[in-house]
Amino acid sequence: MFRAEILGLVTTTATKVAAAVALLGLVLTQLVFVVLLPALATGQVGPGAEALGGDLPVVDLTAAVTQLDALSPLGTTLGGGSIGLALVAIVLLGVLAGTSDDRHGGIVGAVLASPRRTRVVVAKAAAVGAGAAVVGIMLAIVSLLTLVGSLALTATPFTAVTGAVVATSARGVLAVTCLAVVGLAVGILCRSQLAGVLVMIGALVAEPIVAAVAQLVGGGASASWTQFLPVALAQSVIHGGGGTVSGGVAIAALLALTAVALVAASIALSRRDV
Repeated sequence: MFRAEILGLVTTTATKVAAAVALLGLVLTQLVFVVLLPALATGQVGPGAEALGGDLPVVDLTAAVTQLDALSPLGTTLGGGSIGLALVAIVLLGVLAGTSDDRHGGIVGAVLASPRRTRVVVAKAAAVGAGAAVVGIMLAIVSLLTLVGSLALTATPFTAVTGAVVATSARGVLAVTCLAVVGLAVGILCRSQLAGVLVMIGALVAEPIVAAVAQLVGGGASASWTQFLPVALAQSVIHGGGGTVSGGVAIAALLALTAVALVAASIALSRRDV
């Protein structure tokens, strides 16, 4: 069953498009944050930092921490809940994989081949997880190449430790995999591709709004619970922790969120009349 799901995943046009959009979105994001912003700060492009003043975000690529942040396979961001094209494409890859069988009628054959529908969900999750991991590795390589190219152009030394680079990239692949599987669960729950896409995009757009409102209500301090929202959690995993959430807690929480989503999808499919 896993082989059948993998075959269906790699031969579906939507999967290829989602992966391509994720790569393109990451390239555009990294060009802005890793190449354009440092060039604006040094005056190589535009009027210079003095003319732009406080409107120009500070991106110090000489710092090892900034270099590690730039290795995120979801793209460099200015906030834990920020969303980008790569992130949207990754979760939609999962949503489309979760709704494709319902759309084309393949779910009937899948449940007939395996009456225990939990196995169907597990096979789909394994296939999407494997595919997302491959995409995540590609995204991590693109981020690394973009960073190295930018540093080479500006004659900036690579100060990040090799072990930290590998760890950040590995955590990034894990985050990408979990987000895609969560998207798969949402797709199975919604059944309809349009409904799944709308729900997932709505959740992504709502997260930074919810976090901002919580911060306003809290008098400017970020509410600790907002760090456990999906996107913020994924960013914390990639960067080895964020705010009051440590890296280990972030990984455990993201894995738990993924497991809960899969359990909900499995229960829904088991009770569904296909």
